[in-house]
Amino acid sequence: MRIHVLGNCPSPSVAIYGLKRSAIEGERESSSDAREFIECHCYVDDGLKLFSSTDEAIDILFRAQKMLAQCNIRLHKVSSNCPIITNAFPSEDLATDMQGLDLGQTTPPMERSLGLGWDLSTDLFKFQVTVNQKPFTKRGVLSVINNVFDSLGFAVPVIVEGRDILRDISTDICEWDTKLPKDKLQQWQQWKDSLKYLQQLEIPRMYTSIPLSAALTKEIHVFCDASTKAVGAVAYLKLTDRDGHSEVGFLLGKARLSPKPDITIPRLELCTAVLAVGWLSPGGARHCSRTGELLHRLQSSAGLHL
Repeated sequence: MRIHVLGNCPSPSVAIYGLKRSAIEGERESSSDAREFIECHCYVDDGLKLFSSTDEAIDILFRAQKMLAQCNIRLHKVSSNCPIITNAFPSEDLATDMQGLDLGQTTPPMERSLGLGWDLSTDLFKFQVTVNQKPFTKRGVLSVINNVFDSLGFAVPVIVEGRDILRDISTDICEWDTKLPKDKLQQWQQWKDSLKYLQQLEIPRMYTSIPLSAALTKEIHVFCDASTKAVGAVAYLKLTDRDGHSEVGFLLGKARLSPKPDITIPRLELCTAVLAVGWLSPGGARHCSRTGELLHRLQSSAGLHL
């Protein structure tokens, strides 16, 4: 079978497999670093990677393009906060909003990737939240909550609060399109109105001002905690340079609602420990092997029994 129907359940998996298989097949003529870019730094249809130099970025992207072209896959819509990189590619290979722009003279547009806006001129991540009017039903509330896509966890406290409100106001309602109680409308409206403040949040793209290549020691610190409302874990990257100067940057945040009916805090502590230990999965272990030491911080001795 050479064609898969758009919307078919296995189609995304087949597409991702085809992309990674193309990297394996083309490694012989290209190189292992181009294959690594495709295998480890492509998320669905976005490829994101930090390069230590412009020459390295241009070289790997050109070879990745050539590698995928052998399987009739086009790598394009290139964007970067460095004009040297974008000027190295023809206009048709650049992101749509950047085609025909002189980045040395024109302020680059806001790029969007993995649910976040990337301001190329300031090198900051920003949220672009559009709250559409939805009916006050279980389906409408869930649609608004899911509209805030945050893969890295910058807005986890906000999203978890919204999910908790949804669970609270729809506990006794099973139908998706049944109107929710009017006495809960104000609580929901206050949370929905607060989403506009996410657009004021600006996150530096770089973890720290210390480059990974210049760091003498690299540590990932994972903290986790639990309550009867939610369980969560957060990871920070700590880099120390050769002069002994250390900086800490936010790496990833995760949270989920605590199970209902309520269970004991020790059991919830175990749940949050499992969430944190997810960093020791194959993906987390690979990240750790490139950075250095991985440390977990638990507030409960219950996690020691895992």
